[in-house]
Amino acid sequence: MVQDLSSFQAIEMAVYNTASLTSSYAGMNLAASYEIYTGDGFQYDIKILVLKNTSDVGVTISYDGITRHDFIEPEGRLVLDLQTNHSNNSSYSSGTLNGRQGQVIFGKGTAGTGNFYITGYR
Repeated sequence: MVQDLSSFQAIEMAVYNTASLTSSYAGMNLAASYEIYTGDGFQYDIKILVLKNTSDVGVTISYDGITRHDFIEPEGRLVLDLQTNHSNNSSYSSGTLNGRQGQVIFGKGTAGTGNFYITGYR
């Protein structure tokens, strides 16, 4: 499939059932969380990441499966725009940032009722 990078694109949303949360980090956007995509992590590089927690429990987020990076409260949302204030040159680390293809988002907490949604845009 040829990707048209000149226009807005959304990748398939991952849906994670928070009843599966435990006190250990687990991948929340693995193949079982997708309807169509059969791989783990993001299908493509992303420029905007949206994490939406529609469950009744808070979820601790990790981008490496080890470190606590964020906490999304019940009914909470995080929008991470990796393009904000970016530059078109790459000198001195001022270039465009992307969430990488295959990046897994990890979560832990107590088992709850409801879903956690992971969406990416490019």
